Order: sequence, then C-alpha cells, then structure tokens
Amino acid sequence: MARNIKLSQIGDYCEGQVEKLLRVTVIETDKRLKEASPTDSGRLRASWQIGENTASGGNKPEGKYPYTILPAERIGYTQERVGNIYSIHNNVPYVEPVLMGTNLPPSWKGSWRSKNNQIEKGYPNVIAKDMQDFVRQNADRIGRQS
Repeated sequence: MARNIKLSQIGDYCEGQVEKLLRVTVIETDKRLKEASPTDSGRLRASWQIGENTASGGNKPEGKYPYTILPAERIGYTQERVGNIYSIHNNVPYVEPVLMGTNLPPSWKGSWRSKNNQIEKGYPNVIAKDMQDFVRQNADRIGRQS
C-alpha cells in the first residue's frame, strides 16, 4: 500500500517505523528469553529486566514464582526510542552458570548440567542470532508496507 508523505515528514515517518521495529524486537527478545528459561522456583524466569542504556537493576528474591511469562519489566523508562541501547539482562546470582555453563560453582565439580535437560547451554546466544533474522524479516515487511 503506497503512502503519500510530505517530503518534510519523511524523517519523522522513518524514525517512527524504526521505533516500532525496535519496540517489537525488544519485547520479543524478552519473551523468548523468558520462555527458554529453566523453571524450578521460577525466580530466574521472573528476573529478566530491560534497561535503557544500563544493565543495572535488582533481581527477584528467593521464592516461588508463576510459570507463566510475565510482562516485560522495563527499568527506568516506559518506551523504547531510537538512539538508546537496550539491555535485556538477569541479575540472579546463579544465572551465568545455569545459562552459559561458565563460572560454575564448586558443587558442580566442573560439569555443566541442566535439571531434566530443560535448556541448551548458551541459549541466550542462540536467541540473539535468531533475533537478527527476526529484525531482517520485519524490516523487510515494514519496507513493503510503505
């Protein structure tokens, strides 16, 4: 579908389209990380956060959490905007050994493991690569709609 856009409005229109893609990408990445997170108490899954220009933030206290995918938890901002860097992070103390298989605690005796084979070691990197394709596909879709 063709649009009539005044020359003076092209910059704003393009920025708006890129911001839509940015928002969808950030929220989809957050959702995929949560869906792939192992669940024992649900704390790790519930502790994913999105920071704007920062990866700081806390984590959920120990306890039981619902096994559902919770809405995105934005730290210090309300909406993604072009020009900022967004970090989807998890500050639970055991996140690195559980997800990446690095910095293993002594009790693991140097061997990474996943309870009931819930996850693939290093899955956040797999999701990051998948999201590159997601952005390409959706950017192409935006281009066809213009």
